[in-house]
Amino acid sequence: MDPINSFDKIILMYNTGPIPPPYCHRYNINIEKKSPDDYSVDLSLEYFDRDEITEEEIFDEGFSMEDDCKWSGDLPKLWGQRLEEKFKSTNWKKKPTFDGTGREFLMKVSHHGQSETIQPATTRPWEMLAQEIIQTVFELSEKEAPLHIIFVSGSAKDQSKKADFTFSFAHQKVTLISKNEQHIDWEVGQNLLKYIFGFDYMPEESFDEIPDTASNYISPGDGFWYELTPYENAKKDAVKRIEKLIETLQGYC
Repeated sequence: MDPINSFDKIILMYNTGPIPPPYCHRYNINIEKKSPDDYSVDLSLEYFDRDEITEEEIFDEGFSMEDDCKWSGDLPKLWGQRLEEKFKSTNWKKKPTFDGTGREFLMKVSHHGQSETIQPATTRPWEMLAQEIIQTVFELSEKEAPLHIIFVSGSAKDQSKKADFTFSFAHQKVTLISKNEQHIDWEVGQNLLKYIFGFDYMPEESFDEIPDTASNYISPGDGFWYELTPYENAKKDAVKRIEKLIETLQGYC
């Protein structure tokens, strides 16, 4: 096969391996270049081993009975350049390696009539990109709306400090609704999401509405509110991450 610097078709294949349900899942993302400005995607996402737990346990972990997804369609045009740039900047291992846990991330690449299975030297950036593509499919298929995140430094009665965001993965667009729909650079928005989801949101600690007690609260897109405060016996680095998240979000209020 020619040196790996472009593709006609790529298939991203991932399997979590034997982690407990409802988290264990696998997906295939098939992306085809139909023309220089036209890329299609076919997603097959499947959660497995859920017959081992109850529906209540699935819901308690923030999942539903309809988490599987199959969808085919066209990607927005901006995705073509993003994929090509990512592909060209990646260092590849032509001989895939496995860590023995059952967890896998592989890619099958077709180019000029030839195909081979390869693996990024560092899989994490491609796994994150795959998650963005999955969220893009959720938006395009209307399975989910763009991610809506709200931060309030106050209470249900006092929301003088508020940052209200939408994140569209399909169009790589971040909008700060609470500031006259100001747009934020997508890379800045991605870093912001890393901060936001670096915090562990515990369902049992959530609120249906913002409490009356003044504090720092966030609704990270699941319809519930969480107080941004260290849990009992939290380690020092965890406390610092929460403080940094609050400081960052207050900067958008």
